[in-house]
Amino acid sequence: MGRTSFSTVFLSALATAGTYLIMYFVVGPRLPVTTSEVPSLAGLSVDQARALLDARALVLVLDGERPDDKVPPHTLSRQTPLGGSRIHRGGEVHAFVATPPPPPTVPRLTGMPIADAREALVKARLRAGLVTEAPSDAAERGVVLTSAPPAGGELKVDGVVDLVISSGPSASPVPQVIGKRLSKAKELLEQAGFVAGATRYGSNDDYDQGVVIKQSPAANAAAARGAKIDLVIND
Repeated sequence: MGRTSFSTVFLSALATAGTYLIMYFVVGPRLPVTTSEVPSLAGLSVDQARALLDARALVLVLDGERPDDKVPPHTLSRQTPLGGSRIHRGGEVHAFVATPPPPPTVPRLTGMPIADAREALVKARLRAGLVTEAPSDAAERGVVLTSAPPAGGELKVDGVVDLVISSGPSASPVPQVIGKRLSKAKELLEQAGFVAGATRYGSNDDYDQGVVIKQSPAANAAAARGAKIDLVIND
């Protein structure tokens, strides 16, 4: 490249750079602003939001009502575009008018372990209140038997739900079977809601052969229904 061509290219580049700087620092700031920053409208009334947008040459468009517990009722929520965005002046900002969310309803808790029931209540915007125990032959220990209010009942947010959980099978006194023959001992145990467990043989001169001389648990001890009662038979 000759010296003349190089000088031409250099001067052209210098002129371009100069033009850019003048446009950026001198002309640009004097040009009319064509975009506005979108403000956050969450929690504002419709009138407040319109006034705020009017000052920025933006238009509020209401897309209807929607339940929302994060802002006061009858204020705006869920806007598009989000606050902090920039859009052309005259552009639309969409938002919903918040309505109170429906009241929490008690979920079905029967049959749940107590830990799961507490978690379900938190998700329903409720909390566990008084927890009491009651015997149950059908539910394992720690499983919810009933709730108050029952499933489907409506409460305020953070309302209290009392629970009754299973303490396990109900306890009953073990019948006295010492001195009874094995067949009769089994019959008495079954009538009382128990079953004969392990049987072994021992010796006791005070009893006839073939009768029960020892039982475990002992007679009148409280045991869960269906529990096994071990027996020692006199040989």
